[in-house]
Order: sequence, then C-alpha cells, then structure tokens
Amino acid sequence: MQRAMYLVGRCLLDQWAHMITIVLGLLVLSAVAIPFLSFFGLDVIAKPLFFSMHYLCAQIPSHSYFILGHQLGLCARNLAIYSSMFFGALIFSLSKKRLPALPWWLWLLLSLPMAWDGTTQLFGLRESTWALRTITGVLFGLGSIWFVLPLIQKTLLEAPPLAFSCVKR
Repeated sequence: MQRAMYLVGRCLLDQWAHMITIVLGLLVLSAVAIPFLSFFGLDVIAKPLFFSMHYLCAQIPSHSYFILGHQLGLCARNLAIYSSMFFGALIFSLSKKRLPALPWWLWLLLSLPMAWDGTTQLFGLRESTWALRTITGVLFGLGSIWFVLPLIQKTLLEAPPLAFSCVKR
C-alpha cells in the first residue's frame, strides 16, 4: 500500500504540468464548444456547461463573443486569460519544464493593463472594448502562467526526492 501511494505521489509530481495544461485546455474547449452544441440543438449538454462556467465568469453578453448566434461560455477577457494560460502551460510542458521564471516585477507590469482596464470600467470612467479585454487578458494570462509554473517546478526540484517514479527515465 505504501509503495502504491508513493507511485501515485510520484506520478503527480512528475505530471503536474501536463495535468494543469489538460485542465486549462478542457476549460477553453468547453467554453468554445457551447455555441456549437447550442447551434446543433444539443442544449441538454450546452446549458449545464454554460451555467457551470458562471462560477468562473460573469458571462455578461455585451462582454462576450458569439459564434453562430450563441454566446461562448466565457467572456472575452476570461477566454483570453484561460486560452493564453493553456498555450503558456503547453509551451512550458513541451519545453520539459525548463523555462525560467518571469521576474515578479514583469508579472506585475503585465497585469497592470488589465487592472487599469477593469478598474476604470468598473467605476464608469469609460467602457472597455472586446479588443482591449482580449489583449489585457492575454497579457495577464501569459504573465501569470509564466510566473507561476517555473516557480512550482523550482519548488518541486528543491523538495527531497521520493523513492519511486511512474515515468521510466
């Protein structure tokens, strides 16, 4: 039993970046699939998916993209954030987890445009556009994933090794 737990733990430690990539990919795929499912009359699948995405996004129609007359599951900004996080995680995984971490000040710099756009819109100083939401979302998503994933990898490499591994090296 102890060996099995070590194997499961080691697999999780070895494959964590791939799991994050898969989860982000499924999230983006689900958001984009919703309008196609609705278009083809598969609302029994589309509606629960759409409503479940409300936990991640306000889904305001005026802030969202539409395909075939149906709203995507995420607003423009969140779709940009999660899509860029997916592609960033994919690049990180394909690089065999060798990308260096983004400095904290650069992550902050990449986050500022979204913070400024969201804050000025929140207080009614101006109305944001779909293009601005998308660009600021991509900057924030890429910056966040590039900042966090290498730090996770560094932390895991500094941790004491486990006795077993699920991947043959």
